[in-house]
Amino acid sequence: MRIISKLFFVSNFVISKITRKQVWKKVRQKIGNIPHLSIDWDVLTDRFIEPVIWVVDHFADSLGKIFVSLVWLLIQFVVGVAYWIGLSFYWDISAELTIALVIFGHWILLNVVFHYYMALITPPGLPPDAEQIPHIKARCKKCQSVKPERTHHCSICRTCILRMDHHCPWLNNCVGHFNHRYFFLFMVYVVLGMIFLFIFGAPVIVHELSISDASEPIGYPVFHNGSHLLPVQVEEVSSPRSRSLRRAVSVTVAILCAGILAALGALVGWHARLISRGETSIENLTNKDDREAKRLEGSTFVNPYDYGSYENWRIFLGLSEGRTWWCVFFPSVHPPRGDGISWCFKNDLTHVSFT
Repeated sequence: MRIISKLFFVSNFVISKITRKQVWKKVRQKIGNIPHLSIDWDVLTDRFIEPVIWVVDHFADSLGKIFVSLVWLLIQFVVGVAYWIGLSFYWDISAELTIALVIFGHWILLNVVFHYYMALITPPGLPPDAEQIPHIKARCKKCQSVKPERTHHCSICRTCILRMDHHCPWLNNCVGHFNHRYFFLFMVYVVLGMIFLFIFGAPVIVHELSISDASEPIGYPVFHNGSHLLPVQVEEVSSPRSRSLRRAVSVTVAILCAGILAALGALVGWHARLISRGETSIENLTNKDDREAKRLEGSTFVNPYDYGSYENWRIFLGLSEGRTWWCVFFPSVHPPRGDGISWCFKNDLTHVSFT
């Protein structure tokens, strides 16, 4: 009966939500059909969004510093909990396994810290002076700087960025030509770290939650030496308050890791798709309109910066000039391919090979 009542409650809730949406849709239609009263819903939406944009424009710098501090604190918190709870758990199981996990975990941690720090301090790329590139005539309407291909103006940084992808508040910096690889690999290694923590952290959480406070015996063990009962020296048992704290911290880390894995996992997949197509986040929006226009014309849109998935990844990761995958699996400060101004790589067979 409880199950039936719960199903009935859920069904009523869903129906009420659908009904409310239908009622709101009818209200909008009736308001829009009133004579001498026309509402532009796009304008109305923009009016509600304008305060949000104002806050971002005026406080993005301060919020960015707060977000950066939160990232560093979160890294320290997760690593500290792994040492505090996870290390002792696996050490009691196997010292060899613990050493292997520590080495692998620190490899991930090294890449996370390195790529985040480099994405943080590396300038994304600013257009040079007009005298250095006289063949480029385009100018930015907002900052009046010269505007090469794939360059866009950031309203938060108040300058143009070479091959701008987006402004990241968690970096307090734009993601552009010179730090895009650091940003992407940071997310990849964070996702890898979250998977690592879930696989090897699940037994730890199960162990912490399975310990019952009431299971501890009252008193202390003793032994008989032939004439007297003497206490046995045992390791100090953690107090119920300490166990409750360990449980709370373990569950908190699990929830944080789940949220981070879901968010960054989706973001990594999205950016991997864009890299495979030779696009940035901004170009993806503009290319959608161009693709639709070409489709209506009966033709196919061709991205001039798309050299095929394989070559796009080689260009993005910098796997040229004799570099190997070691520069991806381990920290590397090599610059990206090109100067962020010229994008004609098809004639440069030294770095990009076409079959």
